Amino acid sequence: MDDDFEDLFNTGCPQDDKHQIWQSDHGSSMPPTDIEHKTMNCPALEGIATEHELFSNTMWSPASSEYAEVSPTEVLPLANASEQTDDMTMTTGADRRRPDVLTRIETIFEEMMNVLLNETGQMGVTLKHRPRSSTRRSEAATVTDEHLEAERQLCFPGRSEMEAWRFTVVTRILELVHEALRNNTVLSKRDIYYRDPALFNKQSTVDRYVDDIAYTFGVPRSALNVTAVAKGLILGAATFTRRDGSSLCADANPEGILVPPMRDILSISLSTVSWILVIEKEATFRSVAASPYWQQHSGQGILITAKGYPDIATRALLQFLSVAMPQNGFASPPVYGLVDFDPDGLAIFTTYKHGSARLSNEHAGLKLAGMQWLGLRSSALANASDDTHTGQGLLPLTPRDRKRAKLMLEWGVLAEEEEMRQELQKMLMLGFKAELQLLDATPDGMANLLASALPFVVPCL
Repeated sequence: MDDDFEDLFNTGCPQDDKHQIWQSDHGSSMPPTDIEHKTMNCPALEGIATEHELFSNTMWSPASSEYAEVSPTEVLPLANASEQTDDMTMTTGADRRRPDVLTRIETIFEEMMNVLLNETGQMGVTLKHRPRSSTRRSEAATVTDEHLEAERQLCFPGRSEMEAWRFTVVTRILELVHEALRNNTVLSKRDIYYRDPALFNKQSTVDRYVDDIAYTFGVPRSALNVTAVAKGLILGAATFTRRDGSSLCADANPEGILVPPMRDILSISLSTVSWILVIEKEATFRSVAASPYWQQHSGQGILITAKGYPDIATRALLQFLSVAMPQNGFASPPVYGLVDFDPDGLAIFTTYKHGSARLSNEHAGLKLAGMQWLGLRSSALANASDDTHTGQGLLPLTPRDRKRAKLMLEWGVLAEEEEMRQELQKMLMLGFKAELQLLDATPDGMANLLASALPFVVPCL
């Protein structure tokens, strides 16, 4: 979790594999002799040099008039938020942007080859540094401070071995993205990691650099033909129709099914759905799914969990389910969020409702502005019995919790969430937090909360 708040450029170089840099796997031809001595200190560049003829003659096609030539020195600008789309809209908006991304990547590699061949100095890749998730600003402040957005130039030859490693990681990812775009295939972040685990060292390296490349290009990650492996679960009265004509029922498994990739979905039937409940934790999701309450009302609702902080796939699915459009029969069932009464729980809710500051280039089409906060609230502490203990979800705030809660009170988005601000202040004053399992410590605690807070539920006959 805390990895999300680490500086991208604090990512460490692999300790055991600092000298093990990727080798090109496209062929075995030797690089030109006039380049060989320039690449001997960075095997990553040997791959670029080896593939020079392939890049020049076969992989690169002339830029069309629709995607004009990009200046080699251009720092790729962010798109306007209104232009950013994702998932269902992602499969259309991102499709239109992929040729542009392809051209930009080819421009970067062409400039690298010019440096190698002409001995004109250092090769470089400029990355924009995503905003930290822990320091959200209001939209107005973000616009005002846009010029302060951090950038980092990764060069080869660089100032250190660490910089050479970072440069190699970025060029390797760009190569794999270019290959995926040219072949019209989709890679997961996990696929990219396993293409070169000795170089990347850990999955989080790929996650960060892929997201920052997309952020630098000003496109959603899907425009790179890269996805994250879905982790979310969905259960309930929803039937998906895939593009190949097959169907997928969200109630096919009583414990839920994995969130399907939206690029495969043509439409969805929500004819009996009256509400959607988003649950922070998988354990609580499974508890609700096994409850008599759900057995009675399962035909009228949908349960979803992203197992913590939401991934893009889960947020995109929620957008598809809750925003009226032809693909869902113009349905717009209300969405409710049930999260822990702690700083992380409230941060998870705001990520669903207002988007992720860390992935601002991804979230414009994923916000759920109408999402309603079901709980937990400070009243859960008052309702806890005297013998409720820490194993049942009642815990003292840690120093980290206090620090995070104070930071959240400065978030611009919470200016729109007065009740949540008050609850954060109560949390700090009381010095306690409550997890969802606290409801299990009270007989019918969860059922009573849902029955009182989901007004769209109609009792089954």
